[in-house]
Amino acid sequence: MSYNLPPLVWLRAFEASARQGNFTRAAEELLITPAAVSYQVRQLEKLLGYPLFDRVHRELVLTRLGQTYLPTVEKAFSDLSIATVSVFGERDRQPVRFRCLNSFGQLWMIPRIRRFQEAHPGIELQMMSASWAETLAPQSIDIDIRFGDGSWQDGAVEFLLNDPIIPVFRADLVLPEGKKDIVALADATRLDIMGVIDTWESFFRNFGYPVPERNGLQVDQSLSALELAALGHGHALVLETLAQPYLENGRLVQASPRKLKSRHSYYLVTSGPRRTLSPDAQVFCDWLAAEMSAGNT
Repeated sequence: MSYNLPPLVWLRAFEASARQGNFTRAAEELLITPAAVSYQVRQLEKLLGYPLFDRVHRELVLTRLGQTYLPTVEKAFSDLSIATVSVFGERDRQPVRFRCLNSFGQLWMIPRIRRFQEAHPGIELQMMSASWAETLAPQSIDIDIRFGDGSWQDGAVEFLLNDPIIPVFRADLVLPEGKKDIVALADATRLDIMGVIDTWESFFRNFGYPVPERNGLQVDQSLSALELAALGHGHALVLETLAQPYLENGRLVQASPRKLKSRHSYYLVTSGPRRTLSPDAQVFCDWLAAEMSAGNT
């Protein structure tokens, strides 16, 4: 089977030039001269019959056709790189280092990590936990899984999932009969998670009920709130994904069918666009996005 393809070195010169913004920086990356990069791009444009760049003050600006062509070229190189590593392995292969909030790591990631390892046995993972979203350190972390408003400026930010918030409690601590669930929750002992934006106050206001006074223990992590609720210390208001393991094993039940839409979401934060990550890291990102999407359907 024959393929109607330009020479790969020309396509590589085009992709690097588009990403770097000029021939000099592309040449430094490709370890050839700027003149060679310029020549390869011109040859590609000649073969295609259309310009891919406008040359503006020594900087390169993609033409409309260049903008259309670039994503396909990027994906082709990414797929080829991933396939090469998958089949033949990679010399000096490095582990994929990712960081996530402690509660997310314990309650969402760890129960699923075996599925990733079985699907991709050649990829080594390193998981680091954090209590709060922190500035990304490119030298030590490839991927940061954060929960917030997505406004971070220290990397490329990609939306993953907006998760509803639900009230949960131990099954044998039945709410009083004869009261609406919202009234019963207002009278019950409630656990508060410090530092979150969606609180019990937000929950009651959202459903048009006066905000009751705090009457329970305050903790700094969802994991602590869930464990205390499972031990009977009160009701917890947590993200549904984090409560899922407790609901599935029966340690907790949902106290009310009411769900609060979270004002924050899960995001993937990387030091640069996903295509600049190692093939293994790209595979992990794809798996993570698919798992979170599947859990939300």
